[in-house]
Amino acid sequence: MKMKNIRAAGVQFEPAVADKEKNLDAVVRLTNRAADRGAEMICFHEQCLNGYNLWSEPADTETPDERDGIWSPRWKWLGTDPYSLAEPVPGGPCADALADLARKRGVVVMAGVIELGEDNGVYNTYFAVGPSGFIGKYRKCHCVPGAEHAYFGHGSGFPVFETEKIRFGTLICYDNHFPEAHRILSLKGAHLIVMPHVTVGRSWWPEPEHTLEQAVTQARLWILKWLRARAFDNSVYCLFVNQVNRNGRGSLGCTMAVDPAGRVIAQAETVDEEIVIADLDADFLYKVRRRTHDYM
Repeated sequence: MKMKNIRAAGVQFEPAVADKEKNLDAVVRLTNRAADRGAEMICFHEQCLNGYNLWSEPADTETPDERDGIWSPRWKWLGTDPYSLAEPVPGGPCADALADLARKRGVVVMAGVIELGEDNGVYNTYFAVGPSGFIGKYRKCHCVPGAEHAYFGHGSGFPVFETEKIRFGTLICYDNHFPEAHRILSLKGAHLIVMPHVTVGRSWWPEPEHTLEQAVTQARLWILKWLRARAFDNSVYCLFVNQVNRNGRGSLGCTMAVDPAGRVIAQAETVDEEIVIADLDADFLYKVRRRTHDYM
């Protein structure tokens, strides 16, 4: 298919840990706000519907368990584990609610959740719904060594999906450190790669050595080291979407869109809740692919 111009939104917000109802309300509210601004594709961060908390430790311990040499952090809230938050995709309450919203607003919505698979395993999953219903899902293939290995199954492929205007794929957080994955999506015809994250917190560049502003600058520089290369080498648009929380202590946001020439075309200005709007120009994508550079 030939890409058409489309307005995309990357939405960063602070999710509540293990409170899917509250997070779903936030996603619905922010989807409506983005749609009111003309966004046709609205993308949220990794596990935004359940609140990613694998890095948290309960208050009564500071030492992670060692089990067969695998670091296995506990979930923050006692009594909460991935299975208590998992749901089928499609057919689960969050996926169905967002599919209804997408139909009503005539937009594509993309969000992350813990999926309960047909094999009774749990997966770090990102799904897309649109005006015609469920579009597709992607299961994270590269789980972070140690932490995520203790909880999630691995995905087994890199699917590409289509709307009337664009063909896109998804890579979740740690997936984006493996450039072969982006090349696969581009070879399969993707015009856009959506990159939902929970990463780069202020603890990476802590005070007093760094102010919040300096930490954000360092985070953007780190992201752009690989993000620009992924877009440029594969002649695709990339949309990086990251959560924010605790004044940047957990994650610093830095949500941004990069064009096929590796240029930042839209980015978050704060470490707070924010909607980043990017107009993806189809003519520019084909100009890059046909006239500027083509490394495929």
